[in-house]
Amino acid sequence: MTRPLLTLLALLLLLPAFAVIDPAVGITAHSGVVELRGAQTWLKADPGYELRLLLAPASLLDSLGLVLASGDTLLVEGVRSQDLLLVSQIWTSSADGPLILRDLEGGSLSTGGTAAYRVDGQTCIGCRLCLAPCPTGAITFHKGKAHIDPNTCTECGICVEGNGRFKGCPVGAIKTE
Repeated sequence: MTRPLLTLLALLLLLPAFAVIDPAVGITAHSGVVELRGAQTWLKADPGYELRLLLAPASLLDSLGLVLASGDTLLVEGVRSQDLLLVSQIWTSSADGPLILRDLEGGSLSTGGTAAYRVDGQTCIGCRLCLAPCPTGAITFHKGKAHIDPNTCTECGICVEGNGRFKGCPVGAIKTE
């Protein structure tokens, strides 16, 4: 009896590490200073309080004229899951009003942008390890191979670089164009 109980407890403890961001959870606002770390954009609000911003594909950010640099001050709204923030709107000092990246109030994760992340079907082994860590649920499987929806992908890089226990695609099948 203790073994099944311990197994269930272990699964419940691991579940939050692989949760997809759910827009129904509620939208919150955060302000702070941008810090660019490689391809990742972080918002530093207070000492020790940081959020990794899941913005939108570069194609959409370019069409909106949004270029962020370290030190920029932002106000963002979105859905938070641990240290990730799926951004719906962003205010910068150079914009007249908010830049809308996605309609989370309507429950849509779609950005209207076209992400550059693609899966090489010849390399993908169908292990499904990338499925759960994708915070927007952009990765699905068709005929045993991963597929990335370019309208839902935020180009966060978790499928390639990893996040926490997940170390990214084990065979390097996910690439940017």
